[in-house]
Amino acid sequence: MRAPVLFAALAVCAVALSWLAHERDRLPGDLWLARRIQDLPGAFETPAEVMRAATTTWVVVLVGTAMVTAFDFMGRRRAWLVFTVMLLVLPPTQAAIKNLVDRPRPDPSLIERRAMFTSESFPSGHVFGGTVVFLLAAWLVAGRFPAGWPRAAVWAVAVAACALGGIANVYEGVHWPSDVLGGYLWAGVLLVGAWFMVRAVQRR
Repeated sequence: MRAPVLFAALAVCAVALSWLAHERDRLPGDLWLARRIQDLPGAFETPAEVMRAATTTWVVVLVGTAMVTAFDFMGRRRAWLVFTVMLLVLPPTQAAIKNLVDRPRPDPSLIERRAMFTSESFPSGHVFGGTVVFLLAAWLVAGRFPAGWPRAAVWAVAVAACALGGIANVYEGVHWPSDVLGGYLWAGVLLVGAWFMVRAVQRR
């Protein structure tokens, strides 16, 4: 699938889910799935807390910017600039979507709240930022390995980290599963848009 088509598909899905989240405090299946995730063993508490700390928005911005610089993007100044701008627009983009959707956090009378929060519920900012930095890291690192299982292993680790981030935020009781899905979709919009721009500027 070409980048513009993928970008358009992700954007349509992200906007549609955002509208649904604006209209409803939770979607069908959110409560059932959240309770199943919160039933995970107590040993999951520490990994969940670590994952949330590691995917705080400004940690993502700083780590991501350091990554693209460390991987010789300065040798390709246009590509480095595109990804750096993408990381810098992530916080205001996330805040704008949260403000527009204005979805309340999960009701503590329905699920156990195990962590603090400072903004609206949709999309999950930790998932949004974490997905961006994990997949960006995989793209940067995988290119340094030969094709085959080494690259597949890098991508598998990144996808597993993204999945863990989503589960952690639901486990902590601060997001519905649909908030997490929104984080994945909006991260995809940002990443694919940046990747398409990189390909465009590299052709010049």
